Amino acid sequence: MYFCQSINRYNRMKSNFYTYYLIILTIILFTGCNIEDVSENAARLRIKLTDATSLTLKELHVDINEISVFATDSTNIEGEWITLDYSGGEYNLLTLLNGKTVQLVDQYFPSYKKIEKIKIILGNNNRIVTITDAPVPLQLSPEIIDGVVIENINADLATNVISSIIIDINAALSIREINGNWFLRPSARAFPETYGASIKGYVAPIEANPYVAIIQETDTFFTFPDPDGMFYFFGLNEGAWDIYLIANPESNYRDTVFTDTLSYGQKLELTPRPIRLVFDAP
Repeated sequence: MYFCQSINRYNRMKSNFYTYYLIILTIILFTGCNIEDVSENAARLRIKLTDATSLTLKELHVDINEISVFATDSTNIEGEWITLDYSGGEYNLLTLLNGKTVQLVDQYFPSYKKIEKIKIILGNNNRIVTITDAPVPLQLSPEIIDGVVIENINADLATNVISSIIIDINAALSIREINGNWFLRPSARAFPETYGASIKGYVAPIEANPYVAIIQETDTFFTFPDPDGMFYFFGLNEGAWDIYLIANPESNYRDTVFTDTLSYGQKLELTPRPIRLVFDAP
């Protein structure tokens, strides 16, 4: 039953992927945290941006105005919002793939805190650029005008230890079109950098113009490989993952589908290297 459901989901996914705009983007928030002031008891706070792909777009710019965290500690269990030292910026997320990052914030931060929520306030200059070089503005959905709040992070910050929090925004679920207008409403998760397992592999030939998808129950993640065929996923739950190497239908290469099981924290490197897609002569 599970196999049949997986195959049906794969067929729908492949059809939809080559019919609609599909974008994957990830924001990584690296929090080197331990500090009440700039002293030996302080922590370092770093924020980086990473990992975005698109099949039909050339650029996807996200305008970030402000980043803040909701922190608690033993003396303030109710918690408070703390605005980070960040001056804002626009980022073309499609230049960031498979672990590449750009740093957003690097600051000291009070130690012995627990970060439970993160809020990102977006500006008004979010946009996509299509393969025809035509920029298309992205409007903000009304429900996120006051910010995008990501909950259930539970990242403990210890003195003199660099902690990292990763914010993962799945743009395949974050951009929608209504009556000719495009809207941005980020669908995001967040977790400590040390959480979870990872999958790394290589696919060939690049002429197949493949993309890679992994699925576990309701979780689906996508990426396009680097020019050398490398693809990378991280922050993954343990258990079985279906891995799809899907060729562009016009390339005449055959898709490959298999399953691998991850243990907690495992860094899985797929073999053979590369995994070669089979050519079907037209």
